[in-house]
This record gives sequence, structure tokens and C-alpha cells, in this order.
Amino acid sequence: MQNLNSEVRSAAIINGVIQLTWTLGQVSALGTYWLRDNCPCSLCRHPGNGQKLYEIVDLPRELSPREAFLAENQTLKVVWSDGHRSAYTQDWLIAHNLCEQARAARRPQVQLWRGEIAGNLPVGDWPAVVTDPVAELAWLERFSVLGFGLLKNVPTEPGTVADVGDRLGFVRVTNYGRLFDVKSVPNPTNLAYTAVGLGVHSDNPYRHPSPGVQLLHCLESEAPGGDTLLVDGFAAAEILRQEDTVAFELLTTVPMTFHYADAQTDLYAQQTLISVDHVGAVTGVHFNNRSADWLDAPAEVTEDWYAAYIQFGRILKRPELELVFRLEPGQCLVMQNDRTLHGRTAFDPNLGRRHLQGCYIDRDAMESRRTVLRRSITLPNHLSSHPALSEPARAMSVAA
Repeated sequence: MQNLNSEVRSAAIINGVIQLTWTLGQVSALGTYWLRDNCPCSLCRHPGNGQKLYEIVDLPRELSPREAFLAENQTLKVVWSDGHRSAYTQDWLIAHNLCEQARAARRPQVQLWRGEIAGNLPVGDWPAVVTDPVAELAWLERFSVLGFGLLKNVPTEPGTVADVGDRLGFVRVTNYGRLFDVKSVPNPTNLAYTAVGLGVHSDNPYRHPSPGVQLLHCLESEAPGGDTLLVDGFAAAEILRQEDTVAFELLTTVPMTFHYADAQTDLYAQQTLISVDHVGAVTGVHFNNRSADWLDAPAEVTEDWYAAYIQFGRILKRPELELVFRLEPGQCLVMQNDRTLHGRTAFDPNLGRRHLQGCYIDRDAMESRRTVLRRSITLPNHLSSHPALSEPARAMSVAA
């Protein structure tokens, strides 16, 4: 990992490209159009909102730096071949360092977890989250890294889950409504509205796009059974990659068709079970046996794909990966829907009520909230030292 204390020591034009040398010895080259397109001057960007005042085709066809040097405060100043002048501050250069170590450090940081995380759950106190920005940011940071979080002391008034959703982001309305009730009902349109056990899954993979974040708020939990199951889909995907690279490759390249239909709705989407980014890092898991429809692929692919599918499904059922707990009234579970897979054990509605309310929000709104809070708050080195995160298993009844 790059030492963030590294600063620019010198700048030079070498073979028509500006090269920066850093105090720790790294050298990074700055592409001509890349650097010019990031010019922050008032001719290039609106001074109020920072948006560009020109079109990319307005840049000269033949463009090169004529001068490049470090001025006061280690600001990089460039004189371009068309006479334009740009200035890039030291802070900007550090934030946009193109060294591989710096680029790796900017990628989303995730912490893979297994069932043993039960001893240190990412729990936040809802009254504190809405009143204390430090508590809110601490909880959002752990949510971002782990892919899920728990909120306790959420009022058990029906509809509150939508208030929580609108605080964390913006509630997304679907065919299920602004919010939905998870309880056993006659003639259910979805197995979630029964008392049967559900294997771990992501919600709504039949949508473009699937919901980014799901909230489940417990209002009543009297019925025996109905324990919540969580599995880190990213951890499971990495296990598959380690155990069978061919199977992993199939599930990242050949999409499954997902489908949901009722009297008013008919939704289709094709998604790979595992998504990766340009460097191969896992960015999403979409697994839902109940909504999986058919594989639109040549016959010579389907057998191997199904073998990979079954193999991944078996990994997701490994007991050591499962986090099992009982969601109690006043607790709200918040999950990255394309990472943290959720399910439940069966319950008996004849011996008590079990009533959850849920809603969906887009993940980018939560990321935006976290970024805005970060502008003005510096967290302690160890997030778990904050009172909002110092009550692990006590806040939940975790099954052995």
C-alpha cells in the first residue's frame, strides 16, 4: 500500500509527457489529454459548481506541454502548446496519483467475513445515528466495508422502515410498493410471504438494476423459528475462485435469466451470478434460486455452467460461512443487496406472530451520505472504539 505521506519532488517533460517524481521514489506519468481535461481554471470549469465549460472535442487536435515546473507550495504549473495555462495543487496531485499502489488504495475496500463475525457485529444505535454525525459516519464506514449493518432501537411503528430508508438514502418504489410486509399470508405471490425457510439469496435480480440496498425492520418476533441467515457473497465467490477458476470464470461471463411475474407484473433481467471489475475484483453477487428462470446459452456451455452453479450453491450453504441470529423487535437489518445474501429458517405462525417490514434504497445515496460526512469528520483510527460500534453480540440474540 502506498505511503500517503509521499509528495511530489520534481516535474519534467520527458518524451512529450509530464513525469512526476515522488519523495518516496515513485515515478508517475501524466497523459497529455488526461491532464489538460482536468484543468481546474475558471476558463475550463465553472467556479461555483466545478462542471466543465467546454466540450471534449474543443481541445486542440495537436496538444502538448511546453513547460512544466513546480511552483510555490509544490503546485504543478503547465504551459500548453495552445498557450493555455494550468495549475494543479499538491493535494490534487496526491489525490490523483496514478502509481499502481495509489490506484489500488483508491479501490473500494472490503473486509470478507464468515459466521464468526457474530462476536463483533456492525451495530449502530438509531437515535444516535440520527443525532450524532460521528456515530452515523462510524456506522456507515463499517457498513461499507462489511456489506451489512444493524440498527437497534428503531421505533416499532409500522412504516418506520421507510423513514430509515429515506434517512440513509431514498426509498425506491417497486411493484411491491414503497415498503412491503414480510409475514405469512394466504395465497402468497412470493415465498417470502409464507412460513417456509428460505435459502440465502439476493432480492429482485429480475430488475434493471437490482435494488442496491435492502432494509428489513422487525416489528414482531414471537413465532418460534424465523432466524435470519446471512452469508457474505463476496467471500463465497472468492472461495469458488480459489477452488475452481474455470467455474468462477463461467459464473462471471455467462448470464442467467431471472424472472418474476404476478397478475400486474412481468419482469425479466439477465445477470451473471458473479460480477467483477476491470481488475478482477468481485463487485456483485446475484443469487436467487426462486427467481432463476432459464439459461440462454449454447448446449456445450450449459452443463459446465450448471456444474459451476451447483458448486457455488453448495459453498453458500457451508455452515462456517453462515451468520445466524434472531432479529428482535426494534432492530433493522440493512444489507448491500448485491453482496450480503440473506435467508431465514422456517417458523410456525400458529405459535406466534413474525412481522417484518422492508424497503429498498439505492446504494449510491448511502455512499454519497458517507462521503459528505467524511468531508468534515475524521474518525478514530479504530472505528470499533466509537460507542456506536462497541456493543457487539449484546445487541443481537446470536444463535450458536
